Amino acid sequence: MISQKAEHIIEETHKLMNPIVVGTASHLKGAKVVYKIDDALKERKLTQKQLAAMTGMRVATISELVNGKGTNVNYVQMLALMAALRLTSFEQLFEIRLPEEMEEQFKRESEYWKKTKEKPLSLIHLMMDNLEKKKDLDFSRFMEP
Repeated sequence: MISQKAEHIIEETHKLMNPIVVGTASHLKGAKVVYKIDDALKERKLTQKQLAAMTGMRVATISELVNGKGTNVNYVQMLALMAALRLTSFEQLFEIRLPEEMEEQFKRESEYWKKTKEKPLSLIHLMMDNLEKKKDLDFSRFMEP
């Protein structure tokens, strides 16, 4: 099992990523992304090469995912991995672990939100900040010439 800090993944993000999305993701700094594919391979006595053959993915892609090097995983790849390894949930491939304090805050705010149907104050502030940033964002750099 390999883990990687969320801030490392955010820093390694594609340079053309919308900065507002990156800023929102940055609220999870301190979290860890845990890669569990290696554990699944060991439990099944499979090699990366065998998994590549089973999924149709390149061995290099499997290696990146196993070693936490590939920061971009798409749904089709996840589904192929789950089918090949006979996994029943996403958490058997990857897991995001929040710091304890953040996890408790998110639980409290989520319960409040579902119970009252009102967004938590911290989320309202996040939305307002993002809307303000959006007004100032020059989207032309995201357009093809």
